Amino acid sequence: MSSTFAPQPRVALVMNLDLSHGRHGATARIELHERDQGRVALVQLGGWLDAVALGRLEDTLRDLELRGVSQLLLDCAAVRHIDYRLVPALVAALDRFEVRAGGCVVCGLSNYLRDLFRLAGCESSMRCWPSAAELLEPPAAPEPGRERAS
Repeated sequence: MSSTFAPQPRVALVMNLDLSHGRHGATARIELHERDQGRVALVQLGGWLDAVALGRLEDTLRDLELRGVSQLLLDCAAVRHIDYRLVPALVAALDRFEVRAGGCVVCGLSNYLRDLFRLAGCESSMRCWPSAAELLEPPAAPEPGRERAS
């Protein structure tokens, strides 16, 4: 084996949840990734987030916290709508996770969703990133023969 071999991070667990039912139901796909820095949860939301979905998402965040997740990536790329009146409660749940467990980043917000967060007065309190995939990419392995800082 080469000394430049870097093992790829592995996905420890994947599960799909129905957060709410009906015509505009909401879903969540959860991937737990094991990293040197700790356990990372990618939560990919989809559909319309209503009060029922938000309650189940809050339960899920508490469960992830109890399972030792230290970093949360909340991917909202497939979210079509969230009731703007629920946005402060969602942000509060993310803040609670961050205080108790570690970091939290919201990814993939469309312009529409970003506007809803802004209207609810919550945009400035969140850490946002364009894409969860960029944050989950493993660090590039150094090129053979290249110097690197230690």
